[in-house]
Amino acid sequence: MKRFKSTNPAQTKELAKKMAALADAGLVITLNGDLGAGKTTFTKGVAEALGVLDRVKSPTFNILNTYDSGRLPLYHFDAYRLEESGAADQGFEDYLGTDGVTLIEWPQFMADLLPNDRLVMTFERTGNGEDERLITIKGLGKVAELEEELS
Repeated sequence: MKRFKSTNPAQTKELAKKMAALADAGLVITLNGDLGAGKTTFTKGVAEALGVLDRVKSPTFNILNTYDSGRLPLYHFDAYRLEESGAADQGFEDYLGTDGVTLIEWPQFMADLLPNDRLVMTFERTGNGEDERLITIKGLGKVAELEEELS
């Protein structure tokens, strides 16, 4: 498990860019944290590093936004609205671990679809400043080596 301190959104995006540089097709990253913890900021950094040209925003009402203009497709889930219905039988598994990078906010509401090989990220406010975060990364399965490659 690796821990990173971020004192501002630019540092969160820099971590995301490092992650994106290591990303291959099929990478799934779950993003855990409260509202405003930095999950979408991280996603914007990944998108920039992949060369996504579109404006990236949280897919709160759509559940899934796809971006095809970068080096790899980017699939950005916000599963918060799946709390009641769950994710089964909605076709979301067609995006997990396939030809792009998949980022999932509120992954606990898609738990039954998550692959064993993934990066689990947790964003926590540290209370030391409005923008200060502790970001924890844990690699599960085959992608665990990505955790070690981040510095």
